[in-house]
Parts: sequence; structure tokens; C-alpha cells
Amino acid sequence: MDIQQVSDRFHLLKGLTDAAKKFITRLLTVNFMLPTEASHYDGKPTGDYWDKPIKEDFPTAEHNANVEKKMKVVEQVRELRKQGFNKGETAGLVGINRATVAKYLKEDFNPSSPYYNTTIRSRIKPYAGDIKDMLSEGKTFKQISAAIREKGYDGSDSTIRMFATRERKIMKETARQGASGEKIERKWLVSLLYRPLDEVSSLSAKQLNRIIAEYPIIGRVYDAVAGFKQTLFGKKESELDKWLEETDSLEIDELCSFINGIKRDIAAVKNAITLNYNNGLAEGSVNKLKVVKRIMYGRNSFELLKGKLLRLELKHKIN
Repeated sequence: MDIQQVSDRFHLLKGLTDAAKKFITRLLTVNFMLPTEASHYDGKPTGDYWDKPIKEDFPTAEHNANVEKKMKVVEQVRELRKQGFNKGETAGLVGINRATVAKYLKEDFNPSSPYYNTTIRSRIKPYAGDIKDMLSEGKTFKQISAAIREKGYDGSDSTIRMFATRERKIMKETARQGASGEKIERKWLVSLLYRPLDEVSSLSAKQLNRIIAEYPIIGRVYDAVAGFKQTLFGKKESELDKWLEETDSLEIDELCSFINGIKRDIAAVKNAITLNYNNGLAEGSVNKLKVVKRIMYGRNSFELLKGKLLRLELKHKIN
């Protein structure tokens, strides 16, 4: 017997919207601030990653303390020299050697270490702009690492993670501190995956346009969901392969996982597009059986379960 497997259209659409919801949840906080003038985050409001902190950190404090301590010895040496003590006598009184005394007596003596505040070339700094752009698009550490390594980055993954984590924190702090910003609840963006904008009363078209201008990747996710609906319910089987390729190019882990599931069962998915029937009726019957079973669990027999289901079928004239 030639049996064709047909995927359930409801579960296909649910799988896609669930994947999109996970991505939006990962990208945005429950309540996020939308700047009055939407613009991409560029890190300027809170300074650059390599800027020196205003507050004195521990290494700086330790260095300054050492310099102050050394200068007290230098002043003592110079004072003894003024009093007529020679280098040997000065060295004995202070507790240092003659060479150090000679060094301290030089007018151009610098108490700071010649190696203080010097750094080696940063391997990640040339790719900072690319990382910030990818973070604003919701890219994962793995995707960011692969992208910048293709451009020549040869440092460690831990450096990427440390830099990206700090930048994400700055982005969130910048959003929270936006005095002229507008608070948006993430749940309304999630609602747009399931219903049109005119049915989401707490979000206007103007707000949505500003959000998409701030986070273009969200607009692409909405387009992907809408495109799949048109393909699925518009009987456009020829469009499926194109949709898979375009959506996969977004490099969103959650959507890529959904796409891999479709590819493993591509024939059944294409049948769901071209044929009028699918296994939704069987899925519904199984779901109903499970609900009734859970209600009766541990209290009734199999015969009673069968009788209850058959009476429900007869009453509602299902199947």
C-alpha cells in the first residue's frame, strides 16, 4: 500500500513561532527601553571598552603608592647630599647601594616604572565594531567567533566572550538609563508572532517601526514567520526551498534548529503544503485521549475509558 506521510500544519507553525519566541526572549529583556530617536547602539554613551576607568583601580592605586614611597627615599637622599654627605655615607644611612643613590640624585629621575601602563597589541580591538553589530542582531558567541575568525582574528574564545559579555551589559545599562526612552514590554512583540498588529492593542504601528529600526533582526524574524505562513497555507511548495535558504542565512540558532527538523522530514512537509488533508485529525484524537486519560488516571478501568471516548465521538459526531 502506497502511504503518504503528511505533517500536521498546526505543529509546523507552532514549532516555528516557538523558535522565534525563544530568540526574541533571548535578545530582549522583559521590559526594554526604546530610545526616542531609534539608532543602533554604538557604545558611545558609556565610553569605549579600552578607556581608562575614572575610578582608580587596584593596580593603579598600588603603583601610585609605590611611587610615593620611592619619592620619600629620593627626597631623603637629596637632603643628605645637600648636608654634605657623600654617596657612600648616604647609601649607608638610607640603606641602599651607591648606584641607587647616584640614580636618585639625577635631575631627570622618574620614579615610575618604565613598564607601567604599557600594553601589548590587542587582538580583538580591530573587530570591536563587528562584534557590537552582531550583538545588536542577537548573534551568539559561537556565531561571533566564527565570523571574526574568518576576518583574521587569531585570539582565544575566552577573550571574545569577555568582551561580548561586557558589551551586552553596557547595552542593557544604556537602555535602562535612557531618560528620553519609552518602556516596551517584550510580550507584545511575542504576541505579533501569533496575531496581526491591529489585534495587539498595547503596541502601535509607529512603535513597531521604531523597534525594528533599533533591532532590524526582529523585522527579519517576523518576515520569516509571515513567509512560512504564506508558503504553508498558500499551497506554494516551490517557495519552501527558497524560504529555507533565506531563513537559514539569518544564522539564528533557534530558527536553524527548526529548519533542520523540516529538512529531516521534507517530503511530509511538502505534502502538508500541496495536499488538503494532514494528520491533524489523528493528532487531535490522540490529544483528546490523553486529556481524558489524565482526568481519569488511577481511578477507572480501561473499559470505562473506551466507553467515555466512544460516547464523546458519538455525541459530537467526530470521526
